[in-house]
Amino acid sequence: MKSALGPVRFIGLLLALTLAATVLMPASPAAAAIPGRQRVTDTSPYNSSGNPKVATASCPSGKKVIGMGGYVTDGNGEVVLNELLPDSTSSKVRATAWADESGYGGNWSVTAIAMCADPLPGLQRVSAQSSVDSTDKEVVVTCPSGKKALGIGARLAGAEGQVFLDHLEPFAGTSGYLHASEDATGTSSDWSITLVAMCADPVPGLISPASWSSGDSTSPKSVEAICPAGKVAITAGGLVASGVGGHGRNLVMIDRLDLPAALDRGGAGAVEAGGGASFSWHVVSVPQCAAP
Repeated sequence: MKSALGPVRFIGLLLALTLAATVLMPASPAAAAIPGRQRVTDTSPYNSSGNPKVATASCPSGKKVIGMGGYVTDGNGEVVLNELLPDSTSSKVRATAWADESGYGGNWSVTAIAMCADPLPGLQRVSAQSSVDSTDKEVVVTCPSGKKALGIGARLAGAEGQVFLDHLEPFAGTSGYLHASEDATGTSSDWSITLVAMCADPVPGLISPASWSSGDSTSPKSVEAICPAGKVAITAGGLVASGVGGHGRNLVMIDRLDLPAALDRGGAGAVEAGGGASFSWHVVSVPQCAAP
């Protein structure tokens, strides 16, 4: 039996039904750029004993580190933050801090922050290490071609308590930069710095906003840089600035690189060490933000 519908009427009906189905079917939600995001923290005991103090923030099972942060609480310029580093399996972040060479009798703690997520395509831990000697140091790490740097971490090894972090910054989503200095009294011990980048296939919206504190000789200082609307902070970064290439001039150190729980900003804090500084300086927050 032939259909009562002619070819033209049949095609028209099929198009109408298809259009109706398109209108009635709910739209599929857009896939998350960074699925399974989760901020995890760990804090060492808050007391006057133990040197160094260590905190380890571990990602939940099945998730990997994509970014990090950490800070010292109540170090008062006498405790040095010398490690914010993802482990070799990219499953946890360790923060380590040391009292300076003269020791510190106050209560203090160190906190590690891990930004975790479901494993991203192309996720790769890339590292670079400086020379091992007793001079101030810098190192750059660059992601492999086609990948972007999501998070960066650092470690200062050797001469603990006498060398400090003064610049840890993500650059344009492709690399990171680390600078560390000896304190004002210097050291004859050999030491090195290591910079780690968590690289992955590109994710949308990578941007590194910057915000500067006031510029004077007061201490401590802190500042927050807010991510653009619709983006979240995935790693902390910051630096001390005291003139072109000045960093902290061996007298100012970073002791806070924070990712607050709202993940809408990154914070940086710095403090004068030893006898303090008479020059003007800024602390700058430079987090890495991305589309969620």
